[in-house]
Amino acid sequence: MVDGAERIKIHGDWIPVKARLEVLSGLSGHGDFAEIEQWLAQSDLAPETPINLIHGDPEALEALRDHLRQNTRFEVDVAGYQSILRL
Repeated sequence: MVDGAERIKIHGDWIPVKARLEVLSGLSGHGDFAEIEQWLAQSDLAPETPINLIHGDPEALEALRDHLRQNTRFEVDVAGYQSILRL
């Protein structure tokens, strides 16, 4: 999709891409607490922007959520198993 695909195959069906994609350079998916906190602090995201943590060990996600809630202006949540996030 990043390369401009107009359709993607999901479970054998070709689905039109309707998403707008943005590549966030400078942020590793494996950043630590301090790196993610610093990135959020320097971002242009509005304080009401929902932050949902979706990948990692449950205990680490909860600890990161608590840390970010205490040290940033964002409301951070851990997405539940098979939850649907509306974007």
